[in-house]
Amino acid sequence: MKILKLLVAFLAVVTVFTGCEDDVITNYAFQDISAPQNLTADFDIAQDDSGMLIITPAGEGASTFTIYYGAEGSEPETINAGETASYTYAEGEYLVRIVATGSTGLTSEYSQLVTISFRAPENLVLTVDQSAANPSNVVVSAEADFVTLFDVYFGDETTEDPVQFMPGESVSHEYEELGDYTIRIIAKGAGVATTETTEVITVYEVTSPLEGAPNPIEKAASVISLFSGVYSDIEMRTWRTDWSQASLTDIDIDGNATKQYDELSFVGVEPVSPIDASSMTHFNIDVWTGTATQLRIKLVDFGSDGGFDGGDDSEHEVTLNLDNGDFEQGSWVSLDLPLSAFTGLNGREHIAQLIYSAGPAGAATVYVDNVYFYDENYMSLTTPDTAATVPSADAGSVFSVFSDSYTNPAGVNYYPNWGQSTSYEQIDLSGNAAIKYGNANYQGIDIGEEVDASAYSFVHIDVWSADYTTIPFFIIDTSGERSITLEVKPEQWTSIDIPLSAFTDQGISINNIFQFKFDVQHNTGGAFYIDNLYFHN
Repeated sequence: MKILKLLVAFLAVVTVFTGCEDDVITNYAFQDISAPQNLTADFDIAQDDSGMLIITPAGEGASTFTIYYGAEGSEPETINAGETASYTYAEGEYLVRIVATGSTGLTSEYSQLVTISFRAPENLVLTVDQSAANPSNVVVSAEADFVTLFDVYFGDETTEDPVQFMPGESVSHEYEELGDYTIRIIAKGAGVATTETTEVITVYEVTSPLEGAPNPIEKAASVISLFSGVYSDIEMRTWRTDWSQASLTDIDIDGNATKQYDELSFVGVEPVSPIDASSMTHFNIDVWTGTATQLRIKLVDFGSDGGFDGGDDSEHEVTLNLDNGDFEQGSWVSLDLPLSAFTGLNGREHIAQLIYSAGPAGAATVYVDNVYFYDENYMSLTTPDTAATVPSADAGSVFSVFSDSYTNPAGVNYYPNWGQSTSYEQIDLSGNAAIKYGNANYQGIDIGEEVDASAYSFVHIDVWSADYTTIPFFIIDTSGERSITLEVKPEQWTSIDIPLSAFTDQGISINNIFQFKFDVQHNTGGAFYIDNLYFHN
């Protein structure tokens, strides 16, 4: 009997502790619950001139929905998740507000402006946005007068349920096959009559890029570039060796130089001198293909003797497969490869060949841009470590405003007081003077005289900045001021020749130029350096 009593007491204690433990678990679980998310609502209108609107709200984590119908004298109605509600309206516009409540009592809101009209919708306009890079994707929107909602049929199924959306919304759709499709949209109000329209679209195969590869963002000082419009490229011997199995065409895509390889099996690329990539961490190549299912990148190091097959060569190839999600078809992809992945390389000091291949062999077309090595651990420069390139224009064809290579007017004011925050100083770069403008918002240069620049064809400037890749630059003439945007390569001197026609085409004279201006008020507080500002032919 004593043993039985002890056993009962023990079980009671266990039960108490188990109950406490359950309470603790429940409390921790509730700490992770947030307010309902992704609130939406389906609306349907009874097309019988009654004005009855059916509302089906939805939201993640919602237990109940309280609907405020927005009509004078109406009372809010609370329904459970998965239920519908309805209200009969008179003609007019109403703001329907839905408050979703979760199991913790937290709430979220969703609102929709609803038009109730017994007239047939009028002035229906259908808008179909079709992606140029992915023509199988379309986004449909519409507008009309006296409309409550729209039904859209995308035309790619024999029996198709319409997709509904409200005015001001849009819906997207992805077609699975190429071909022509008729998109049909029906505008519905509270009356029996509807209005509809159609548009035929073509889903076609994209066989070439419609725009150039995006500009890379690595700092120039951290890059060894073989081919890129953003960086200064090393000298290359060839982009297609004579033992390659592919054809090469140099093309321009909207001003962006690109390599096009057709019928690509494999192709060899060689620099004039072996590349020392020992301080680099990554190799990047941007590719676009609509046909390749496999891409292979091989780096070959010729060893310390610098010659092929000298006994110390090493190489490694990285394979990327479409099925594995390593790249995509129909869009630019940056293959950003850690050099540590090239495990077969004995060294990186004498890289003399790049070989890239595609599968299916001989059947793929591949476009290539932005081929470079870079160091991800690079610490950015804050000031230039070299001077700008010495200009080569003949002094007899130059009117110089600031340059050590030419004679500058005595009256130039490089820091006129225009109320700017910009600071000014002249710095020395290995014996060459440059101007630093820091904490920039805007800055002027007053030439001190009026210059008739009609005898010149260009205005030249060298710019360096770690903070700006674009700087608006103005010429100020007695006839007015106009600007162009200086495109600056980060952390390197960018030498820019601007045709003076870029300003005269904007409707000003260049017969009496007396000032320049830089205006970076879209991005204040940075620094930029200038040198060699002059007019020339």
